[in-house]
Amino acid sequence: MAAPARQRILDATARLLREKGLARLTTREIAQAADAAEGSITKNFGGKLGLLTALLSSDLPELTAWRDALTPPTSRPEDLEAALTRAADAAIDYYAASLPLIAGAVSDATLLEAYRATNTANGTGPQLAVQQMTDYLAAWQQHGALAPTADPGALALLFCGAAQVQAWTDYLAGPGVLPGSRADRIDRVVTALLGRPGR
Repeated sequence: MAAPARQRILDATARLLREKGLARLTTREIAQAADAAEGSITKNFGGKLGLLTALLSSDLPELTAWRDALTPPTSRPEDLEAALTRAADAAIDYYAASLPLIAGAVSDATLLEAYRATNTANGTGPQLAVQQMTDYLAAWQQHGALAPTADPGALALLFCGAAQVQAWTDYLAGPGVLPGSRADRIDRVVTALLGRPGR
């Protein structure tokens, strides 16, 4: 069964934004790619600005995968290390997928203002990723796997920042620019976050 027109339009817009960028994107192209009538963009989103704002404020599949990678906390530090390693891999994929969309938003002042207003009204936005990791690390701390002196909020910022920098560096400068493999970099970041000696 085909997805509803609204979802097909969102999916097509995300794909076209990554392929073409914001400046050359038209509602006609979006409608064709979504196998939908051009008027359905206005009906569902109020126009191109509403569509782009909805897309920027919606969950990407990569964000869902990041959430799914967050396994329940235990009291075992080694489980926390494995959980953060899985989560870091998913977080890098999320930031890589979101960059072309965010780049479109920050390049257009009207779109950026609408994006911020929508996030304020809906309680959405990029800060939720940091909050998600803060809460997650705090839960591990309550189970005893994370040191009681650790600051979950600061660790969450470091975790998200490291994932974002890796994703954006690979995207903007090309893969292979950062030293070591992706797995090695994740391992080093997780080890540092947990205050363990480097391997």
